[in-house]
Amino acid sequence: MFVSKAGIKVDDIPILTKHDIRSKVWGYIEEHDLANFPRPVDHRIPNFKGAGEAAQRVRDLQCFTAANTIKVNPDKPQEDVRFHVLEAGKTLLMPTPRLRTGLFNRIDGNPSESKETLRTMANTEGMKKYSKPVDLEANIKVDLIVIGSVAVSRTGRRIGKGEGFADLEYGMMKAMKAVDDNTIVVTTVHDCQLFETLPDRLFGPHDVPVDFIVTPTEVFQVSHRLPKPEGIYWHLLAPEKLKQVPILKTLRDKEREAGKDVTLAEVTEEQKAANGRGRGGGQGTRGRGRGRGGGRGGGRTLSEGEDSKGQKNIQDGSVTINVSKKNRIVKRTVEATNEQDRLGSADLDNENQGGKGLKTKKPRNPFTYAVFLGKVPPACRVRELKEALQGRDVRPIDITWRGRNGFAFLRFTGPVEECDDVLTKLEGLTLQEQPLLIQRAKDKMAMKDNENAGTKEIIEGEAQNRKRQQPKKPRIVYTYGIFLGKVPSTCRVRELKDALQDRNVQPMDITWRGRSGFAFLRFTGPVEECDDVLTKLEGLTLQEQPVLVEKAKDKGDEQHLSEEQQQPQQQQEQEQQQEQLQQQQQHKQEVPVVEGEAR
Repeated sequence: MFVSKAGIKVDDIPILTKHDIRSKVWGYIEEHDLANFPRPVDHRIPNFKGAGEAAQRVRDLQCFTAANTIKVNPDKPQEDVRFHVLEAGKTLLMPTPRLRTGLFNRIDGNPSESKETLRTMANTEGMKKYSKPVDLEANIKVDLIVIGSVAVSRTGRRIGKGEGFADLEYGMMKAMKAVDDNTIVVTTVHDCQLFETLPDRLFGPHDVPVDFIVTPTEVFQVSHRLPKPEGIYWHLLAPEKLKQVPILKTLRDKEREAGKDVTLAEVTEEQKAANGRGRGGGQGTRGRGRGRGGGRGGGRTLSEGEDSKGQKNIQDGSVTINVSKKNRIVKRTVEATNEQDRLGSADLDNENQGGKGLKTKKPRNPFTYAVFLGKVPPACRVRELKEALQGRDVRPIDITWRGRNGFAFLRFTGPVEECDDVLTKLEGLTLQEQPLLIQRAKDKMAMKDNENAGTKEIIEGEAQNRKRQQPKKPRIVYTYGIFLGKVPSTCRVRELKDALQDRNVQPMDITWRGRSGFAFLRFTGPVEECDDVLTKLEGLTLQEQPVLVEKAKDKGDEQHLSEEQQQPQQQQEQEQQQEQLQQQQQHKQEVPVVEGEAR
């Protein structure tokens, strides 16, 4: 049995996996409320409480004082470490997101800067604004590495969040000769994440060990330093990994020219079927999902009969069936108009139209009320929502997931009065650090299902009462718009939203016509703010192509004018019609009428 400093116990069983240990640690941190935002901590480097104190202890280390260039991972719990690096006037290196555009971004610290500016520079948004990319040809020397962990042992073994990027980054630095075996590796964790030992059989030569373990209460130096990776272990990388991390191709070509064996791992058809493919075209280990670098796991092979979470699979030929109930997703097809989505309508009358005659349709559960979730990040997965709901003790009987479209519905079978309690529990809910819009849904399906149960009158009575009590919401009034031209035809709206978020531009509405090469952003603030928005959007690029940005003459805004604004227009139209009638009457009076013609 493996025990942490806080008493987390992990049974030493033959089928034990790293994910089993991660799950124990994540569960303990959530159960004992030992983490700050972002929550839940599952599949993250936990932002543990006391991360600031641990960062101060790192600052006091002799290896920190002597270092000139320090590489720190971009996770939230190491943000204070990055701040101390810049405050001390040292050079900070951070990995680029998902290693897509390079290996490092660099910021040179300046003690004369204000602490507020340094704090901004130390966070991920500041890195995008103030940093400069480091070319692979640059002759850099990393003096110290600080990384995050999910679990770590006093012997120096480290377990990350399961994506393998910290290990890959070290191997790439070794290939660039930016680090050597004497480069010190430090990790900061909560005391509960520190184990006496971890099973050696779970670790390979590519796993990066640590030399110092820093917690909010102590600094522990590993007595017997473990050997560090010698570089990139190409035989452990699947070909798809090179598609996800383009700079690997450059490093591979260099090592091939140097005479090294750069043969990649072979991926069989059975492994492809079992692992599935991620969105980025890379080999994944979690089925059809969105993960860091395309598919989670990035081509990492799994042991037979085990998936990435250590769950048993039942194999039938080339098909692998995951028996985990937690990740079971019931897929549905919903035909909903944009107006229904905007108003929070959860009508599912048209679902499963294509499967008639193939399967017997199961009777629906009598849903009594539903909750609408809006502003869902497009990159979010339903698994993250389920874990967030579980952390708040909210258990819907059904979930309709439309994450790519930015919304979801939760349906419940309890008394309607419980809806207010559910809304209270969901207050402040965030997914991927983005606050969600939470409101009671107009669920027509609940009415139809309960009609057969004799509860139609009750629901209609409640609906009428709500209609009397709730005043009609005024239409949104857009005050100005921004036109974006020369948009790449292959660009997706998600890329635009990410770019706007990086520049702190938050439109109330986006009209996306990417295939036609343009888009509109609409805002509700004062018109004077338009110039500030245009300034923020200067130099905007999508897929490395400059975008035309200018103030729009948006006729679509007229559709959202309030009744008060429309009254002057209506009066003006009526006056014009009256003038036309008067002119016609005058014209008739001026024309002489012949008596014969009149007859």
